[in-house]
Amino acid sequence: MFLEGIVRKPVSAVQWQDYRASNTGLITVYVTDSVSEMPIREVPEEFPTDVVPDPNYETGTVGFYGCSRTKIRSTLHKSRIRYMFFMAKYMGTRDEFADNFYVNGFYRISKWTEAVKLHMRYLSEPSCANLDTCTAFLADEVHFVSLEDSIAVTKEVLSKWGFSGALTRQSRIILDEEKTTELLALLRGKENITKAYIEETRRLEPTDPEAEVDEEEEE
Repeated sequence: MFLEGIVRKPVSAVQWQDYRASNTGLITVYVTDSVSEMPIREVPEEFPTDVVPDPNYETGTVGFYGCSRTKIRSTLHKSRIRYMFFMAKYMGTRDEFADNFYVNGFYRISKWTEAVKLHMRYLSEPSCANLDTCTAFLADEVHFVSLEDSIAVTKEVLSKWGFSGALTRQSRIILDEEKTTELLALLRGKENITKAYIEETRRLEPTDPEAEVDEEEEE
């Protein structure tokens, strides 16, 4: 769904470039929605909103609809990293999982595009306005698993990945090919329920007033 403050352009209407990369990975953090059992991304309570719908598992994009966390995407692009893993800080309704971190999905990045002009056109105050580059990515493989099948991120796991310190939304963990392969195997070994993520996100989304106007005009 396209929202005020969010890019209003179909993903297919953008000129995407082939993305050449090594089989390494980058883990990035997002916070889940507070009213869902599933570890879906934050869903806005009402429209209009400036909540950027990333990771956008509906389209397999990140950084397309808004320019939050530009530096993380810049790191991925400059380092030619193939896989983007998503670590959810769970804030949902299941108390036994609350406030813990779980790796629950990944993208295999296949395309990229320069998004500064796109964001400047559609966003009122894009954070990339004074930057030379703001990269958006498109995946050819999108894989998200259930909360039960997700990988719990403990101190031991973080140490194995070579990460120390507190996890925040700006945290990024780069994995070499061996660790990337291991993590991919664990996630690919679990059922891909991306469709359920999309359905749950749509269920919780508020009604778009602009959509209502369009329907009335059609009648």
